Amino acid sequence: MEASNTAATHVLTIERSVPVAVLPEQDTPGGSIFLSSIDNAALSIISTVYAFNRSDANVAGVIKHALSKVLVYYYPLAGRLAKDSRGKLIVDCEKKLGVPFVEALADCHIENLGDIQIMDSDLLGKLVYRDPTENMLEDGPLLTAQVTRFKCGGFTLGMAIHHSVVDGTAAINFMNSWAEVARGKPLSLIPFHDRTILKSRVPPQIRGPYDDFVHVSDVSDITASYEREQIVFKSFHFDAEKLETIKKMATTGGQVMSSCSNFVALAALVWRARSMALKMKPHQLSKLLIAFDFRSKLGTSLPEEYFGNAILVPGCLCTAGELIDEPISFATGKIKKTIERVTEDYVRSSIDYMDTYYFDPYSVSSLLITSWLRLDYSCIDFGWGGPRQLGTGNPPPNLCFFMREGSENKKGIVVSLGLPLSAMSTFQELVRI
Repeated sequence: MEASNTAATHVLTIERSVPVAVLPEQDTPGGSIFLSSIDNAALSIISTVYAFNRSDANVAGVIKHALSKVLVYYYPLAGRLAKDSRGKLIVDCEKKLGVPFVEALADCHIENLGDIQIMDSDLLGKLVYRDPTENMLEDGPLLTAQVTRFKCGGFTLGMAIHHSVVDGTAAINFMNSWAEVARGKPLSLIPFHDRTILKSRVPPQIRGPYDDFVHVSDVSDITASYEREQIVFKSFHFDAEKLETIKKMATTGGQVMSSCSNFVALAALVWRARSMALKMKPHQLSKLLIAFDFRSKLGTSLPEEYFGNAILVPGCLCTAGELIDEPISFATGKIKKTIERVTEDYVRSSIDYMDTYYFDPYSVSSLLITSWLRLDYSCIDFGWGGPRQLGTGNPPPNLCFFMREGSENKKGIVVSLGLPLSAMSTFQELVRI
């Protein structure tokens, strides 16, 4: 049920080249690009690794040359962040410093990496180049790329990309475009860069209140357990049979409902089990936030090719006592209602709120679930076939990943999260099906 790839860290030794800045092959627009309130709230850097079974000796050269070509269309990635007169982040497209590109050689076969869906920081650090200037706002690159070749002919493409410029869908669209260029194909999708389409309204029209933005105090002293104990990261695999069992649990009891999705049922199980494992006091507010791609909710007003963040985090809020004492269908019902209230009006109102007020919705008693279940990376083919796997690093303490069980099996779900050692022992018992 659990998965780990710690052993791969000790197996892998790499030789890395000096980073080379890759610039767009042709002149690109200057000026600056507006970033929405959602972009401004996404200040993290996301590392991902795509693993491919085969290549040839020129794989790094092909991918590097294709990057210079695709940056003509995705030119903001060659720029840098800056601040406007309001102190809001923008992309400075005059500062064309390019994308740091690294070539590397590994001393083992790619199979030695094992399961790379969730990697420890040491292994991730070997496969993804992190620029030393990344935390310097106006100098840090928005994207880095590293191609690592293995003895067997396989290779990995590791990327570090600033979340303020992409969400998961935008990142996959970029990767598909990059791969198409590498194969000599025309782009099937031309990126749309006008982010003012998600600009807040004047005057703002906030129709809250929203549980999403409620600050949750730590009355259960959960912070102390995170500081005092070792944080353990584990992945739990739920196949189709286990998911069916969880759905039955999630739709019976106090709140009768005919059906729910695998995602909703599993989210309810994880939210409840985590709150119990952390020994939240009955009056402790427990919040679940769900990363939600709202592209479909805005219809034609938000183009499919929109290159930016189209993610909000609608929230469920209740006391830990309610969550634990009620049957799991209580949590299921709250999650379903939260997802159903994401409409265009909700999206616009949330953006207005984010642009008007300072908010910090995250705390150790909150859990953010981000799902990669719908990110289809199987067609990202640079000329040697699609990737065998997509991986990332351990999630932050209050974040949980939902991922598919590999590219071929789309029915199973992998859940990854980190908890204090004592809480993880309890959690794994509570989710054992």
